[in-house]
Amino acid sequence: MPRIFIFGIGGTGTRVLKSLTMLLASGVDMHDYDVVPIIIDPHKDLPELKECKNMLRLYSKIRRTIYSNHIPESPNAFFRTNMLSLSEALQGGMKEGFDFDERIDETFGEFLSYNSLAKEDRNKDLLDLLYNEQSLNTKLSVGFKGNPNIGSVVLNSFEDTEWYKSFEKIFDKGDRIFIISSIFGGTGASGLPLLIKNLRRSKNKEVKSAAIGALPIMPYFKLSEPDADSVHKDIDSNNFITKTKAALTYYQNHLKGVNALYYLADPHEQSVPYVNDEARQNNMAHIVELIGASAILDFQRREFQDQEENQYQYALKMGTKDVDFRNIGEELNDLIRTELTNYHTFNKIHPSIRAMEKAAVKDNEGFDRDFFRGSFIRDLEEFNVKYFQEWLKGLGENDRKFYPFNLSIDDDRLHNLVIGSEVPERGGMLGISKVTYDTSNFINQMESIRKQYNAIPAALKATKYMVLAENAIRSVNINKIKVN
Repeated sequence: MPRIFIFGIGGTGTRVLKSLTMLLASGVDMHDYDVVPIIIDPHKDLPELKECKNMLRLYSKIRRTIYSNHIPESPNAFFRTNMLSLSEALQGGMKEGFDFDERIDETFGEFLSYNSLAKEDRNKDLLDLLYNEQSLNTKLSVGFKGNPNIGSVVLNSFEDTEWYKSFEKIFDKGDRIFIISSIFGGTGASGLPLLIKNLRRSKNKEVKSAAIGALPIMPYFKLSEPDADSVHKDIDSNNFITKTKAALTYYQNHLKGVNALYYLADPHEQSVPYVNDEARQNNMAHIVELIGASAILDFQRREFQDQEENQYQYALKMGTKDVDFRNIGEELNDLIRTELTNYHTFNKIHPSIRAMEKAAVKDNEGFDRDFFRGSFIRDLEEFNVKYFQEWLKGLGENDRKFYPFNLSIDDDRLHNLVIGSEVPERGGMLGISKVTYDTSNFINQMESIRKQYNAIPAALKATKYMVLAENAIRSVNINKIKVN
């Protein structure tokens, strides 16, 4: 199976990876590529980074449980895409996880061995010319504080690391590369051109000639004004545009060898800025991160010649702060609408299925109390509640909202789940019959189709449960509710 290695650089790279993972859980098609996420972020204590790694771990574990002994029939099955860590792709030999760049417990000056240089050393004079005392005292364990002039020096050494050498070693013909980063901070702005430079001069000819896509994200959020007494006083979002212009100028002249370059930004000013303190940030999911994830989907369906270079931009169908499936754009709507709707439906009906005392499909397939108390369901529910549902909620609460679903409706009105596709509750010739859809419609459909999947061994209960739920949901949503 060919693989796409996705490098998520810095905080924005992490957040776009999160949106991509939600789409993959929903069954969005990656054209039969395994996904290998690689996170590059020196700020190892950042809560958002830790949560992203846990989310990726859960996705991989859930997917492995469902499909280790079963090949999904549908290209849009829930969790269909295989996600591997670099260690799994290597089949061992390095630490497990999704980030491999090491924590650096030094100041920038210590990293450069500044204090070991003699006073008369010209290299010290050069460093004094390039960096002020504040920059030299920057603690690298908390990132580059929006300074690409620091990040470009620190990250320039990653080509000599064991994880990067291992990546180069296993990269094979047909594999692909995609890079996500912001260009208005420190880590992403410096990491993107360095990584591309190293890839295109790789000793592995398959890496050197690989199809490479990149997503340099321009400003899409604002931070509160920096506090003079805060350790985060160095990060000022008023400088984001200036930094972006500088990065774009550099990229225009020096960023070569990218087959597909996707530019993305949101110039809309937030009414409530994010907290300017990474330790306390709990940034809601943003539509830019979702659209950024869709760039990877677009990249996967394109073919490129060796030296071909293309640039793409995205624009909303209408310039509005309130976005749903009707105005997100036809192409993106076609990519994600059906799959997101089906997986959100699963999130709505699963708790009710679990709570039902009697249901034919539960009795016939052995979906009993022990099954719903088992480790698979615990992992699945953690993924759904902690990540998928919070992600949808955040998208709907940010300043520019993506709010495609009526999130607050009960599971007895699932015909009104999709905004813009609500089904009238009165129908029939005289308009007096009530037409509603609830969990019972889906669980009855699971019972109706279950014999079609008798080939799945009874011991694979998690597989059977997910396959039946997914196919029942697709059938009811498309053929009865007609939400698509």
